[in-house]
Amino acid sequence: MNEKEIIQHLREAKKAHLGWVARAHALIKGKPVDKEKVPVLPTECIFGKWYYSDGRQLANLQTYRVIEGSHNELHKIYADIFNLLFEKKKGSFFSRLTGQYKKQQKENLQKANQLFTDLQKMSDNIINKLDALEKEIREIMNK
Repeated sequence: MNEKEIIQHLREAKKAHLGWVARAHALIKGKPVDKEKVPVLPTECIFGKWYYSDGRQLANLQTYRVIEGSHNELHKIYADIFNLLFEKKKGSFFSRLTGQYKKQQKENLQKANQLFTDLQKMSDNIINKLDALEKEIREIMNK
């Protein structure tokens, strides 16, 4: 691949990552989003698929390698959010009758929103690393 193609693929992966974050946020806000469009595992999102396939051609670059830890941490945070939002706790008849179930759901949503702040920070970190990677690629290709 030439520089232009590498940069284009990198930017597409970055755009896919930003879309994933937006869909994760929409889920927390209760908007209808197909949960399959926001996969929990880091190897199943579009960015992860790029990172572990075409992106591997950049594996000799330090700026590429440092992205993996942040990406895995992002998905760990999202797994916690996903579990809070979608765990199959039906609640007993008594908990539903007393309103405890709704209270628990509300608390879970608050925790999910707090975790999303951490997820957004990690996403920003990843975007910064991707920008640094693009810069490094350009420097290497222009030598």
